[in-house]
Amino acid sequence: MQHGLLFVHAIIVASKDPKISKQGTAGKWKHVTLMIPWKPEIIMRAESGENQQKVMASYNVRLSTIYNIKKKKNQLWSFTASKAADV
Repeated sequence: MQHGLLFVHAIIVASKDPKISKQGTAGKWKHVTLMIPWKPEIIMRAESGENQQKVMASYNVRLSTIYNIKKKKNQLWSFTASKAADV
């Protein structure tokens, strides 16, 4: 792992737009990788009262992914704090 970046898989709905999805079939699930530095941004935007649909669209994730990230925010904060202490 270079520079402490970890990747986490999130599931999104495959879009009909061929630029976004090669499957092109609505209803299929596709894995997308979220970088750890994006997760605090997602938490801050979601908790600041920003429209959930806009946050979902910005990161191409489902609403349940945003809820899961918010639910595990304490683990995320402790992880990022420990990595910052290692540097």
